[in-house]
Amino acid sequence: MLDLPLEYALIEFKDAKFSGKIIPELLHLAERGIVRFVDIAFIQKEEDGNTRTLELNDLDPETYELFVPIGEHVSNLFTNDDLQIAASKLPNGSAAVLFLWENLWVADLRKAIVDAGGELVERAQIATEIVEEFKQALAAE
Repeated sequence: MLDLPLEYALIEFKDAKFSGKIIPELLHLAERGIVRFVDIAFIQKEEDGNTRTLELNDLDPETYELFVPIGEHVSNLFTNDDLQIAASKLPNGSAAVLFLWENLWVADLRKAIVDAGGELVERAQIATEIVEEFKQALAAE
């Protein structure tokens, strides 16, 4: 467990309210074996800047049940510092969810690379803003 690449995402909800509308897609990703969610934390940033955080395991039983199918076990890997850093990126009066997931889709590819004598040298994601700038530059040419 946890031997595949981990990624995280901080998703802000400007209306400071979680509706649960993203849960079906999260479940779909997990059910298809694309990702395994390792940790999920909820962050509420009040108008005065105070923050409250809630780990998945701390949710009421009914809400927790919505997320249980996402993975066999959700760990509390986010530290208090992680949660405070994430909260600092949010505007006052907002809510967010912080996801940490393991990329299951890469397992077979990684094995093939290793079997072929290859080694990962670098891996990164290109920010959406950079892609958009590139697309605009191409369109202008």
